[in-house]
Amino acid sequence: RELRRVVRTISSVALGFGVAFCVISILVGTPLQNALLFAIGVAVAMIPEGLLPTVTLSLAVGAQRMADRNALVRNLQAVETLGSATFICTDKTGMLTQNRMNVVEVWTPAGAVTVDGEGYSPVAEIAGPPAATGPARRLAWAARTASRGRIRRGAEDWVAEGDPMEAALDALAHRLAEEDGPPDPEPDARFAFDPARRRESVVVGDELLVKGAPESVLPLCTNTGDAGRAAAELAGMAGRGLRVLAVASRALPPGRPASRGEFERELTLEGLVGMQDPPRQNVPEALRQARQAGIKVAMVTGDHPATAAAVARQIGLAPGEPVVVEGPDLPEDEAELGELLDRDGVVVSRVSPEQKLAIARALQRRGHVLAMTGDGVNDGPALSEADIGVAMGMTGTDVAREAAYLVRLYQYFATIIIAVEQGRATYTNIRRFLTYHLTSNVSELVPFVVWILSGGSFPLALGVLQILALDIGTDLLPALALGGEKPSPDVLRKPPEKRHLMDGALLARVFLVLGPVQAAFAMGIFTLVLWGSGWAWGAQPSPGLLAAASGAAFSTVVVGQMANAVACRSATLPAWRINWFSNRMLGAAVVVEAVLLLFFLFFTPLAGVLGHAPPPLEGVLVALLVIPTLLAVDGLHKFLRHRGQDTRSRTG
Repeated sequence: RELRRVVRTISSVALGFGVAFCVISILVGTPLQNALLFAIGVAVAMIPEGLLPTVTLSLAVGAQRMADRNALVRNLQAVETLGSATFICTDKTGMLTQNRMNVVEVWTPAGAVTVDGEGYSPVAEIAGPPAATGPARRLAWAARTASRGRIRRGAEDWVAEGDPMEAALDALAHRLAEEDGPPDPEPDARFAFDPARRRESVVVGDELLVKGAPESVLPLCTNTGDAGRAAAELAGMAGRGLRVLAVASRALPPGRPASRGEFERELTLEGLVGMQDPPRQNVPEALRQARQAGIKVAMVTGDHPATAAAVARQIGLAPGEPVVVEGPDLPEDEAELGELLDRDGVVVSRVSPEQKLAIARALQRRGHVLAMTGDGVNDGPALSEADIGVAMGMTGTDVAREAAYLVRLYQYFATIIIAVEQGRATYTNIRRFLTYHLTSNVSELVPFVVWILSGGSFPLALGVLQILALDIGTDLLPALALGGEKPSPDVLRKPPEKRHLMDGALLARVFLVLGPVQAAFAMGIFTLVLWGSGWAWGAQPSPGLLAAASGAAFSTVVVGQMANAVACRSATLPAWRINWFSNRMLGAAVVVEAVLLLFFLFFTPLAGVLGHAPPPLEGVLVALLVIPTLLAVDGLHKFLRHRGQDTRSRTG
């Protein structure tokens, strides 16, 4: 949106200036051909031709840096969009926690068993009353049979194959199994998990085995006394931050039921499984950075509200006690929903894919730039609706990855904050090289203005081809280097920038500070070379003299842009307070710019086409004075504009 605004603004100004000065030139008696040439020159001088490749390559540099930090960008504009994010809706499992499930508690109507094991290892210490061991073993077998995830021996440790939660159930079954247990039976039928039912079941012989969310399974159980005790146990497990599953079974009557609904009823509760998923160590610091950066974060999860709240407290999701809202309680009205959730650290539990989509729309309606994470098939609509969808690369579904703009190779919340930092840096870098380009445009426009206002009495200092050589020749590499500037130390210490890419501060710096200094030097040296060779006002200089003077003006603009590239690295710090070696690309680009200047001046065939020649020695010496002058004037402007502000770490 901002780039479109820049294009519209610059195009309108360029065309307006061109038409206006074309009319003025005709009115003062300039031949029509010269007037049209002048109009074209003004338009070319006002348009930063190098802006398009510079923006594209700056976004590409940002995408490369994100890839180095395990975040793949599927759409270049997503690099900058993340920098504008004001709200992040994140999953719990895998993003805020390690997604390394480990069953630590098993409750059955016969008693509770605790399990002390490492990761997915099939060996663990089991503690509990002997009467509870057999029912716990039966529960573990049923849960594993209703699952497809398994554990296997990796190169160094036991690892999960498939869903980590189901692999944890497989590990539990191994830990509780007797020495010579029966082999796993193959299910005769399977009713897969879906978000609406929140459970999964399989038919094995004449028995139905069910596992799922306790709220989904317990109401279907006929042993209501056990179900009531299970509800109390559920509250305790969830309050300790455990993810809880209920497991039930049913002996099927002769003659199979005709539908899934007839299967999943009159169940017998086997018990509850409590799984621990430790929080990631770097999440509290990432959340602190998000808060410092003015970004609100909400946890959107399908887990039990008590489990989600416990994890939120462990990681410091909210500054105080987290506000927990259950999916079924969310208001249907979009405005009410947005008002309810528009706070930092809110937890939305037991949320459905449809509600996730509604949440995205409601927060966007509140004016937020929304980043939404997800990895399942059903997350696709919400990821697509969000301003920036963030999917999981290694365990996420193809649907989620296709719907998202950013794919994380590793499921870390901190990756999003790193991407936000790079996105903000990219936005600032675009402002840097936009300032750089527009400063040059001022120097390119002034010669045409002086020429036309003098009625042709003052020669034209720069031609159209010279301007193109500046914009897409000498200027391009330093602009690209500015686009690769690293994030400043304070980029995450302030809220997202609300200013336009091309705002009043940028325009004032270009048209009142940097541009006039560079243009004054270029026109002054052009005039100095002419007068030094005896030229008088209104006279037509010889072709050789005009070419040398034009070469001096061209050289001044190029040398001035070398200094301008250094000045544009910061909007607050003077050049002498910036580490000149922290952007090595810029140093190399300035060297190449100097080589290109010599090539444009001394390669005679090209110099002839451009219409200039090498300037005299005195012109070169005076041209070099533009460097300290421009840097000094820019430093004074920064001092006056930011006087009283702490600019020690600010470089944007």
